[in-house]
Amino acid sequence: MDNPADPGDRHETKNPLSKWVDEMQGVMKMITNLIDDSDRHRAAAESAQREHMELRDELHRLRAEVESQRSEVERQRAEVERQRAAAESAHRERDDLRAEIASMHADNERLRTEQTEAGETAAKLLGEMKDLVNQVAHKFQGPSKSSPFAREPRSPQS
Repeated sequence: MDNPADPGDRHETKNPLSKWVDEMQGVMKMITNLIDDSDRHRAAAESAQREHMELRDELHRLRAEVESQRSEVERQRAEVERQRAAAESAHRERDDLRAEIASMHADNERLRTEQTEAGETAAKLLGEMKDLVNQVAHKFQGPSKSSPFAREPRSPQS
């Protein structure tokens, strides 16, 4: 088997070379697979980057929208608080006016009572004055006479 021309020896000599070629073909396949994987990963990374940029833009837009809504909510809260204060003020004023009206009703009722009593007192005084005037008039008139316009009889003159 030391003969290099012997086909058995050649096969053994080729065998390491074939092995190496086979290994290199395997390496080439692995390199091709790695390149394909790399291309797929690159494409996926680029897609993920595009999606990341779109999501970042969307995030900025949503943050701006949220901030706008937050400002609007704060404005509406301030308006509600202002309206609440105005309503409370109106309620206090209404309650004060109701109390004042109740006081005026009481005063009005008291004045009506006083007016009625004053009217009754005035009527009583007028009645008493009428009685006094009649008494004085009777005193001045003396005994009852005939009409003040009646003539006295004349004595006969001869």
